Amino acid sequence: MEPGLLKSADWPLLIDLYFFLGGLAGGAFVIATSANLLDAYRYRHIVRAGYYIAFLAILPGPLFLIVDLGRPTRFLHMLMVSKPSAEIGMNAITIGPFHLKFFSPMNAGAWALLGFSLFAFLAALDVFLEHRGGRSMSALRIIAGVIGGFFGCFIAAYPGVLLGATARPLFISAHWLGALFLVVGASTGGAAIALILSLLGAQARESLSRLMRFTVFALVLQLAALLFFIVTVQMAGSAGIGRALAQLLSGPYGLTFWLGAVVVGIVAPLVLQFTGGARKAAPGMTALVSALILMGGFLVKYVIIAAGQAT
Repeated sequence: MEPGLLKSADWPLLIDLYFFLGGLAGGAFVIATSANLLDAYRYRHIVRAGYYIAFLAILPGPLFLIVDLGRPTRFLHMLMVSKPSAEIGMNAITIGPFHLKFFSPMNAGAWALLGFSLFAFLAALDVFLEHRGGRSMSALRIIAGVIGGFFGCFIAAYPGVLLGATARPLFISAHWLGALFLVVGASTGGAAIALILSLLGAQARESLSRLMRFTVFALVLQLAALLFFIVTVQMAGSAGIGRALAQLLSGPYGLTFWLGAVVVGIVAPLVLQFTGGARKAAPGMTALVSALILMGGFLVKYVIIAAGQAT
């Protein structure tokens, strides 16, 4: 038997969508916070779009988890218990009925989801009030951005860490999954903001140009992390792990992986960016590149999870 947990989840498509939207939300939030810290006025379009996207993308998260768990009380039980006891878990922090278990991916993930949702709401509310003619609470936005950015990085990366804690052969040696999911969040978050800015035309041209350079850099990191993921799993050497990797690379999921996640989601956007109008932030080309990155970001997570659960 391969090392790992005794049991592992069979996640439906709804959870794949949650992982994708969570990573996108985290990436968009961190990008917006970085832009706000660099120059809030100059990059105001990135800040506004990023915080709006982060809040809207994370909103379905708790609902998706509740639907997957079957009952709302199961989600609440990941955060609190009616009768706390010392046996709630190793190194758990208990405050009244609430508990935080740092070594439980599900418990830590639930708290991170709630924390990120709170700060995403505060940041989105502040840019909304500013856009409507009110005064921005700049200190609150900075505090919410910095703390929320930490939660955003966690939300983007933790599904990969969670997968690595399961007993599926494909995930046991997948030490780069957390990093891969993190950079996918960065690339898709940047692409989502760029897609919105491409609709604004000339007024967001400078912001869009700089944003696309970052997004392409994140896409290069995504390709590197994907290669490291494949190489480290292949080097594990186990026959079971080898069969699981073959499911992804040359089995029933091979076409989706190579054509969808790699060619459409990574190679094509890079080629278009470095050879065409997307480099000059042409709105139409930028929208196309952004849409391809978003499609590829979803497919890379979907196909890895699907191939891992098939073995």
